Amino acid sequence: MNDTVKIIISLLVVIVVIAIGTSFSNTKNPTSQEGPIQIGVSIPVSGEAASYGEAAMGGLELAVKEINADGGINGREVELIIEDDKCSKDGSTVINKLSNIDKVDAIIGPICSSAAGPGLPISQAAGIPTVLIGASAPALTSVGDYIFRNNPSDTFQGAFAAKYIAETYNTPKVALLYVKNDWGQGLHDVFVAEYEKLGGEIVFKEGVAQDTSDLRTPITKLKASNPEVIYYPMYVSGGIAGLKAMKDLEVNVPVIGGDAFEAAEVLSAPEADGVFYLTGKFNKPEEFKSRVTKETGVESINFITPIAYDAVYVIAEAIKKAGSTDHEKIRDTLSDLVYSESIAYPIIDFDELGELKDVSLQMNQIKDGEGVAIE
Repeated sequence: MNDTVKIIISLLVVIVVIAIGTSFSNTKNPTSQEGPIQIGVSIPVSGEAASYGEAAMGGLELAVKEINADGGINGREVELIIEDDKCSKDGSTVINKLSNIDKVDAIIGPICSSAAGPGLPISQAAGIPTVLIGASAPALTSVGDYIFRNNPSDTFQGAFAAKYIAETYNTPKVALLYVKNDWGQGLHDVFVAEYEKLGGEIVFKEGVAQDTSDLRTPITKLKASNPEVIYYPMYVSGGIAGLKAMKDLEVNVPVIGGDAFEAAEVLSAPEADGVFYLTGKFNKPEEFKSRVTKETGVESINFITPIAYDAVYVIAEAIKKAGSTDHEKIRDTLSDLVYSESIAYPIIDFDELGELKDVSLQMNQIKDGEGVAIE
């Protein structure tokens, strides 16, 4: 190695060290009790689930606007730092930025399990209290004690789907086609175990990649199995593609999807008309919807909107009671918190795993571009 090369390398090392030092000096001191309280948000702003991100923003922005208008939290305003996880493995990059670069006081999201799966170990390792607002794969809260979930786990959804199908259709032969990610796999595992326990027969099972756009081959195989009902927990793009293939191949049996089907893209798809799908049973009062649109301009409102709204207030209440933005104190306060002013639920109370203690589910059917609850 000649002297010129050595000098260049030495200069590069100095530049890198200075850049790192500058980066750390500009990041927030996590123990600071001054300035705005920063809440990081990991949601899909773009990509196949962007409508979920938009719906979440309505609730998030309304809550922050109300809290700040009322004097903030312990006299400090709330500030959101929004990052686009694209409902994908980008969740790891987003949560790493929020946790280790922005050093936020808490994180809301992700909405998608496919983003939460790779992201949550990072916020857990950094000790950042994280409140999920849609990501429902069963194992997510098992990542650690800084993870809380403000929506029902797939443990409930998969079992509910199995019981509903068995009771409604007299334990029919079921075909199961699912998206092969954390969310779809979780629903697959719970559903299969529960449906077989109920004495049901699953005549076809296959998982497809999240980015699959042509489902004619698996739908052809599914049709050949002669199912009486199809359980179809798919994400947005693949879900629509499969419904189109079912229509083209004349697969005419009831189709039951998961809560991903409340996305505007699915509801408005002509092929989705008549399809059933599960969601948590949430309160979405008309007055709240009107307030969201009036105050934030967001018109795309679904079940994620009140969940996101509540998540801001739950974190705000935990910080207020803790009297600090110390991460450990926020975590401990969230663990003990009983919040009774929720929009989505009668009460928010987390168990020892960070799951809601009391949840309920409902079946919906897509009719004329809207999801209608089945009573």
